[in-house]
Amino acid sequence: MTFPRALHRSLAWPLLAVACQQGGDVGTAEPEPGTASTSSTSTLVDPTNTPTTGVSSPVTTDPGSTSTSGDASTSTGNVDTGPDPASSSSDTTGDPPAPGCGDGEPGPNEECDLGAAQNNDHGVCTLECKIAKCGDKLIWDGEEACDNGTDNNDNLYGGCTTQCQLGPRCNDGMLQGPEECDLGEGNGDGEFPPYGVPCDDGCRFQARLAFLSSVAYKGGDLGGVEGAHLKCQKLAKQAGFDNSAAFKAWLSDGQHSPFQDFNHALDTVGLAYVRPDGVRIADDWDDLILNGPGDGIVLTDTGEKLLSVGVWTGTAPSGKVFDPAATCKTWSSSSALDKSRRGLSGVDKQKAQAWMQWVADKQWTNYTSFGCDVSYRLYCFEQ
Repeated sequence: MTFPRALHRSLAWPLLAVACQQGGDVGTAEPEPGTASTSSTSTLVDPTNTPTTGVSSPVTTDPGSTSTSGDASTSTGNVDTGPDPASSSSDTTGDPPAPGCGDGEPGPNEECDLGAAQNNDHGVCTLECKIAKCGDKLIWDGEEACDNGTDNNDNLYGGCTTQCQLGPRCNDGMLQGPEECDLGEGNGDGEFPPYGVPCDDGCRFQARLAFLSSVAYKGGDLGGVEGAHLKCQKLAKQAGFDNSAAFKAWLSDGQHSPFQDFNHALDTVGLAYVRPDGVRIADDWDDLILNGPGDGIVLTDTGEKLLSVGVWTGTAPSGKVFDPAATCKTWSSSSALDKSRRGLSGVDKQKAQAWMQWVADKQWTNYTSFGCDVSYRLYCFEQ
């Protein structure tokens, strides 16, 4: 029904008053022509969109200002302030890790899995979730001392065994491989056993080596004193002795002698001579000349022990030539008519009389003269 305009206004004001008393949302009546409004804008509520949680109170502003209540969505019942913090989901830290090595649960292709914090390439379960074992090239702390994988070898000096333990090596206290000596923890500290010599950190004697040649030669086979030196060097090299090129034969002629050719300068005072088995034979050159080589130079380059064998020397106990005219013609003759002096490597100490005579007469280098057609051995000394 259409009402006259004046009646429309007369009915609207009482309804507005009632609505204000009840707190309802109704639109502000259109002002009469020529009157000023106290609000820049007002919004009529759409009855079809009235919130079910209650009604909103109109928002007023200072005269002349722009109202922020013009949009019905700014009412208390319709404002969207975003997610309630208290109702946030508990999975905001992210998804759990995907199943796999390191999740703490052994999978189909895993031998073990202690979790990412416990898997360790030095522990029982590796970073690849494999059970630690000898041969995997990983060292399991407390169980393995080494691991060279397929190169583990029970017979390799300085290597790693097939049980992942250290193989034979220097400083383990056992004489093996290329070692001259091995006193274990005593290496390098200057200490040494009775009748022995110090051993350095490289398992080498802190002394000069002396041995009996494993080969016997006739006088003319030596090729002079210099030829005898070369033979000593060859044997030392074959035996694997360090410094093999520095060995010389204890041999003399009219031009050579140990006194002339050997190194016995002041810097060698106190530097001992030792047999390959580690037995000290003299404290230094002076001790050798004065007292001889202890129990004798009876050990060969091959490790054989030989007592009472003849040794070509042509040398007096002083280290000088015994008789320049008796040296198998400077070690070029193998004739029985030519002679030279020979020594005796050592004697059995149980034969007391023979032993005392060997010591007193210094028979190690000055035993007797013999024909150059007989094969005798050489003493070889490291310089």
